[in-house]
Amino acid sequence: MGTKDSKAKEYLSDNTRFSEICNYVLFDGEKVIKPEDLKECDTTEVLSVFGIDKKQIVKQKWRDLLKSVSVKHTGQMYVILIGAEAQTDIHYAMPVKTMIYDALNYGEQVKEAKKRHRKNKDYRSSDEFLSGFTLDDKLTPVITITLYLGTTQWDGPRSLAEMMPQMDERILPFINDYRINLLNPLEITDFSKFETGLRPLFELLKNASDEEKLNDLITNDETFTRVDVETVAAINLFVGTDIKYDEKEEVVNMCKAWDDHKKSGIQEGMQRGMQQGRLFEIYLSVQEGDYSAKRGAEKAEMSLDEFEKAMSKAGYKIPELV
Repeated sequence: MGTKDSKAKEYLSDNTRFSEICNYVLFDGEKVIKPEDLKECDTTEVLSVFGIDKKQIVKQKWRDLLKSVSVKHTGQMYVILIGAEAQTDIHYAMPVKTMIYDALNYGEQVKEAKKRHRKNKDYRSSDEFLSGFTLDDKLTPVITITLYLGTTQWDGPRSLAEMMPQMDERILPFINDYRINLLNPLEITDFSKFETGLRPLFELLKNASDEEKLNDLITNDETFTRVDVETVAAINLFVGTDIKYDEKEEVVNMCKAWDDHKKSGIQEGMQRGMQQGRLFEIYLSVQEGDYSAKRGAEKAEMSLDEFEKAMSKAGYKIPELV
């Protein structure tokens, strides 16, 4: 797993941010899932291929994140498993990847039910025994959310059907489709539904390619006056900014940090310009024969070979070579 993907997983593991993502995708921002209701699950999901006895084939897949949550609905409580996949790049086989993860988890649930029933010896028929799953057993729903953290538009497929060629329409009803639950910040129009650091991160991701909008957001939106350091680090990584901050602080005033960043850039530009201007003066002096190329190299603090190459590249002629 690359640095960006590892950092994305680490950033999303926070229950407050994770619950906000779930609530946005599943409940249009309503605070149904509480951070304290989330419980971390093992992301190693094992599905045994039945029928091979002791020499079972074991397939293992690792999700980025998997958490269980108890949800209250019409007075009743039910449990669901929610997985999150953070994509910093477009994945053109995401529907298949998601389908495999979910299938592995459902397969594991059936396997666990089978082990439980055989231990308790509570099968009521040969059909239940062969199935390993009784008529009264229920699966825990599995939902996978794909969070895209790239700065270019997602042009990958969002369902299994989109990955298939055109075919006879009579066949389509027999093909089970599988779609992904994609959260793409570039498609969000109302960021007010986010109250954590996800809001500034998502807003900047959406406007990463427009420097003017980026500057306007950071300098004029009060959201950016208090941003947690983890989010600032995520913004630097995923948006591509280089905002300096003190890691010991809990929150950062990005407006001020951004202003300091711009001023620093201007100063660096001026210094580069002055240095470049001084070099041009040296090149001109050597070209006009005021002193030798060797002396010019010494003034420019370069080797003679580096100096002659830089001078020629800048369009100046060395007298000895004329």
